[in-house]
Amino acid sequence: MAKQLTPQQAKFCSYYIESGNAFESAKKAGYSDSTANNATALLVRKNEGIAERIKVSEDHIIRASNWNKARIISELESVYFQAKEADQIGNASKVLELLAKLTNSMPSAQTKEVNHHVKFESLLKDITPQNKTISDSYETKLIN
Repeated sequence: MAKQLTPQQAKFCSYYIESGNAFESAKKAGYSDSTANNATALLVRKNEGIAERIKVSEDHIIRASNWNKARIISELESVYFQAKEADQIGNASKVLELLAKLTNSMPSAQTKEVNHHVKFESLLKDITPQNKTISDSYETKLIN
């Protein structure tokens, strides 16, 4: 069940859904400068009632607009091919970047960089055949 919001929180949600700007939405809703400066963290992420209201409202907007991920991808592909055909490489590149982000094919700024520090020689030992010595007792059994 959705948590009841205060009138100020409800105003914030309405402004945020309209603009997507947490700082401006907090200011318009009457929050202090301190709260407005941290609006994304304090209001959008940490307040479950606000986060739920925003998600539910955005879901309604998406359903009402008849847009979905598949349609957006299809439209972006069309724009990409048009830009490429018109030799607008910059625009085509931007569309590819959007497609990559939308399909989670491109690391975002939040993706951590992973550095692998492995010596080449250590990789070779895993693929290089190792000479095994046969013990004397085993060798004797083979001969007899």
